[in-house]
Amino acid sequence: MDDESRRRLLAADLLATAGGGGLVASAFLHWVRSGPGNGLRGHDLVDTVVALGGALPGLSAARLTALWYLVPALGALAWLSVGLTGAHSLPSRAVAATAGATTGFAIVAFVQLAGFAALGPGALLAAAGGAALLASAFIYRT
Repeated sequence: MDDESRRRLLAADLLATAGGGGLVASAFLHWVRSGPGNGLRGHDLVDTVVALGGALPGLSAARLTALWYLVPALGALAWLSVGLTGAHSLPSRAVAATAGATTGFAIVAFVQLAGFAALGPGALLAAAGGAALLASAFIYRT
């Protein structure tokens, strides 16, 4: 393995680790900073936003809650996958793609329910974490 490949492999591992950490940490921060649901997390946040008139076709409060909990769970799974097989492996890339798509969908749902201006640091950190995971999948190719 040449130096360029080592650098790319290290960058992919670091990005995947940081991205997974961002997704996990997003669960501890507020996803909505103003308006209905600010200061709440998880099930309470979703219940409050949906109860005040927010609704998405095909996405019930229970589904949105599950989607919100999937974001940090996929971040933890990304850590496991990178630790066991490295960011360059097919399982890690699959986890990165799934985490990126799930995070994107969750953020779009919260934008629809609360508005883009109301997104808090949790949603923004999740977006950065999902982007870092997706980038890690493309930096190093075996």
